[in-house]
Amino acid sequence: MRKKTPQQTNESLPERISLYLRSHQKILLIGAGVIYLLLSFLTFNLRISEGGDDSAYIIRALRLIEEGRFPKFQGPLYPTVLSLLIGITGLNIVALKISSWLFLTISLLLLLKSYSKEVSPITLTATGFILILNHHFLYFGSQTYSEAFFMFLQAGFLFFLFHTIEWQKQHRIKITQAAILAFLLVTLYLTRTVALVATPALIIYFITRKQWRALFFTTLFVTIFLSAYFLILNTFMNIEPTGNDQLTSLLQKHPYDKSQGMETLSGFFIRFWENSKIYLSKHFFILTGFKPAMSLSKPALPAIILYLFFIWGVIRFYKAGRHFLFFTGIYVAFSVGLTFFALQPLWDQVRLIIPFFPLILILIIENIISLVRQKNQKWIQKISLLVIGISIILTGVQTIKQTDFSSVFKNIKGEKLYGYTPDWQNYLQMSEYVARELPEESYVACRKPNMARLYSGGKKFYGIYSFNSDNPDTLLMNLYERKVSHIMVASLRKNPRSNTGQVINTIHRYMSFIAKKYPNSFILRKQIGEEEKAWLFEIDYTRFLENNPELKHSAETK
Repeated sequence: MRKKTPQQTNESLPERISLYLRSHQKILLIGAGVIYLLLSFLTFNLRISEGGDDSAYIIRALRLIEEGRFPKFQGPLYPTVLSLLIGITGLNIVALKISSWLFLTISLLLLLKSYSKEVSPITLTATGFILILNHHFLYFGSQTYSEAFFMFLQAGFLFFLFHTIEWQKQHRIKITQAAILAFLLVTLYLTRTVALVATPALIIYFITRKQWRALFFTTLFVTIFLSAYFLILNTFMNIEPTGNDQLTSLLQKHPYDKSQGMETLSGFFIRFWENSKIYLSKHFFILTGFKPAMSLSKPALPAIILYLFFIWGVIRFYKAGRHFLFFTGIYVAFSVGLTFFALQPLWDQVRLIIPFFPLILILIIENIISLVRQKNQKWIQKISLLVIGISIILTGVQTIKQTDFSSVFKNIKGEKLYGYTPDWQNYLQMSEYVARELPEESYVACRKPNMARLYSGGKKFYGIYSFNSDNPDTLLMNLYERKVSHIMVASLRKNPRSNTGQVINTIHRYMSFIAKKYPNSFILRKQIGEEEKAWLFEIDYTRFLENNPELKHSAETK
């Protein structure tokens, strides 16, 4: 029987597992690739997301192509890229979704490659499997949200940055390298506004490393590129750089209710704390499998513990000279911190933290591994590795439980509304009816115009998202001036998870104010569904025009 050498005997459990993972790297890569491809297909969602932003990016891309309207709200780069794809493939939703899958896949490969020499094989393997088994992560590979594209750019930025740092060990940074770094920073910002903080994070990193040449040229090129961008907006597109609709909505206490006023300084700190509980105490533990997908609990203690452990880990990485991980910590802290300060807690969407989730995983798991490796107590090592292993298993189990694997086959066969709840099925069927049965010149108002347009083959709808008046004449004037001929009303659930009887009632309230003064203004033309119905009304402006003779005379003159 072969005896163990002293060196083998003294190896810790993490070191033995790391050695095993290194020696079986090819098998693990093949296995992970097969699992990723299989789950990517089975979870691929051919439907447009009910969330709204998914369809909004496509509509902004269409407006850029058809009307030359530059996408001001949210990051403009992703709709611009979508417009290029639409120019090539037409309004092919499947092609657009496949592009998201490609962005997500490349981001995953680049991310793992970037950290392959900087973290232990355990961290790399655990992070990889938690991501490829995670239906929350896979979800963005089949949606036209900007997250997959942003993660692609973020991974490319980190990969190039780490390559540049390696270069600097032997040489001074080249001016072209600094220019590329700056360009990547600007693309991040133009995709997701919160990425503005990536630049100060990199500045702090260069200062701590005393890399003055890199600091100077990178900052110079970022300034040049951003100045050129804003100059082009102002000079050629007549768009004020300060006129950002998204920024205005973020500064309000409520994004859809201006009457509540602007947020106070203390309000932003309250946002930060509430968001910390939402995204760290709730969503992080859902993403790692330790909470069920529908969990609503968000106690303060887990968020506090994660903050302390994260800060401690970043400090340890800095002291240990692990520069890549130190920069990652700064970048995550700035990005997540700004997100928590800026966004109203009512959003509560996992996609707001998903781009940074892989980086948080790497930092936390590597901190755990580097800690237990130094401990002689084997039970601590076993418990830590067991927790990581359980997270991988629970993530996979959650994906199996939460995914309707039959949806992709039903959608491929042509049942394009399969997978939607009845309220959305009725709404989208009504959108199809509008495009099929109404005259081409008709113009229909509704609450979700982007979804309606995509499911009606491109027919334009007028969106009513909110209104600040209960005056019937003001409300009708708003529709009359825009030549709205019909209005579509739906029973879209306020709580998407279940039919509680409560619906998004913006259109209902809009019509009710008008109906009190002009009771015969809405003529029912179509109803779809027996429960959670959708209705189509034609608008009769007769009494409104009689009450406003100057409008009637103007219309007759025209």
